[in-house]
Amino acid sequence: MRISRANASPGITTAAWRATPRSPAALLDIATATRASLAGRLTVIALVLFAEKVILNFFVNFDGPQSTTRLGTIVNAAQLLGLRFVVSFAALLALFGYVSGSDRLAQANAAARGVAVRTPWLVLQGMLVAALALLVWSLDGERGILLPFSITVALLGALGIAAAMALFTAMAPWTLWLRAAKALGAAAVYAFIASLIATCVIYWSQALWAPTARVTFELVRDLLTPLIPTLHSDPVTRVLSTKHFAVEVSDICSGLEGVGLMLAFCCAWLVCFRQEYVFPRALILIPCGLALIFALNVVRIAALVLIGNSGHPEVARYGFHSQAGWIAFNMAACGIALASRRVAWLNRTAATGVEANADNPTAAYLLPLLAILAAGILARALSSGFVVLDSLRLAAGVLMLWVFWRRLAMLSWRFSWRGPLAGLLVFALWIAAADVLLARSTMPATLSASPDWARDGWIAGRLATSVLVVPIAEELAYRGYLLRRIAAADFEGVAFRSVGGWSLLASSLLFGFAHGAMWLAGIAAGAIYAVVLIRTERIGEAVAAHATTNGLLAAYVLLLNHWEIWR
Repeated sequence: MRISRANASPGITTAAWRATPRSPAALLDIATATRASLAGRLTVIALVLFAEKVILNFFVNFDGPQSTTRLGTIVNAAQLLGLRFVVSFAALLALFGYVSGSDRLAQANAAARGVAVRTPWLVLQGMLVAALALLVWSLDGERGILLPFSITVALLGALGIAAAMALFTAMAPWTLWLRAAKALGAAAVYAFIASLIATCVIYWSQALWAPTARVTFELVRDLLTPLIPTLHSDPVTRVLSTKHFAVEVSDICSGLEGVGLMLAFCCAWLVCFRQEYVFPRALILIPCGLALIFALNVVRIAALVLIGNSGHPEVARYGFHSQAGWIAFNMAACGIALASRRVAWLNRTAATGVEANADNPTAAYLLPLLAILAAGILARALSSGFVVLDSLRLAAGVLMLWVFWRRLAMLSWRFSWRGPLAGLLVFALWIAAADVLLARSTMPATLSASPDWARDGWIAGRLATSVLVVPIAEELAYRGYLLRRIAAADFEGVAFRSVGGWSLLASSLLFGFAHGAMWLAGIAAGAIYAVVLIRTERIGEAVAAHATTNGLLAAYVLLLNHWEIWR
């Protein structure tokens, strides 16, 4: 009998392997053999380097005398830009490699499975990092190793490169890394150029806020002048004022944040649906999206002035101002997505008529949650601080579930004790996290001052939304759709039990980040709900868990007056 490839070289028998003398280092190499792919090892390398960078920061005296010298300033700027470049390059290289779908790259990635992690190189890497820490501690010239600053910087560069190379050598042979690099081919060059441009854009973008805000101010002024003849504009302070209301177009109102969001959305959309679009034509969606979101930002500020001038300054200041940006982004993103999938020049499915005639299961899973989110944004935009129209979310969610229920009824909605038990666990985690992260608050003054019927009606609507509708909508979107969509495009054909760890992790991360300050507890909650669903293959279990959590949180809010949970 031969040992498998994961444990020894092909052709070595068990007896021969036992008889062959092995050094301690070789035994460690065999013991640390792993099934991780090359991409998995790269992820480990990135995490290790990030952790070491954080640790090394504790040894730096950023206010030391060397930091004020010309060379110190250059070194500080270089390490900051270098870090941004490396992060951008790694992200873009992974993205381009994924999109390319190269068979050679896939083979190189799989070839790493079973290759031993070489422990001696890990030990060497640790020693080099320890030496780096000593040199970093000595940078200010008043402690540690007293060397000329230029020599210290040169040694830091050399040791840093050596430590990185040792880590790569420990994780896989260089022949394998070179094989992957050759498989990437031109994609690596494109990633290098794009990351270089991205690093420069990050550096230069700080200088773009003020001039972009001036352009926005002038466009808003030109748009409002025919509508409000008495409009007064001050180009120095960038203030637009009427007899009843005034708005300052500050740097943050320039629209660059929306431009960045739209850039990220367009890139992610094209990557996700890359097989449907015709490249390079489809890249025109990026400048179109950026122009659209910038124009909508101008309209947003103009609408803010119009609402305030019409006698509703509180709605303009508290509701519309905080939500109009998200409304504009959602309108632009949905417009770009829907329009581009109907243009035959850009989209292959539009050209063949496939999408127009095919049943679209994605809508059934996503539209209930999207409708709830859109209704929530609208309700906040129409509020003057307290969201009186919160029940709009309930109506929107119920409507979408009713529209698609015939298709959704095919899912397994049964549940057992596992769902409520998981919900109880998430409730405990959520309360513990909220106690640390959220400031204590009581019932909003507007609600407490309302008549009994209005207050009870609002609470009943909020209860129904959070316990009955939101759990179904979020589980359909995050677990029913996203958990399986990451695994395969035909997500309805994917069994819940067969989704991999990457799908579970990615869907849980996105679920957590959607919960703002409670993102860490949200990630844990998403993972627990997903595990229950995967183990039972019944979406009803995840919904029951989610509804149990939200029901207990509602009781916590109403019985103990912890309204920070219902922010």
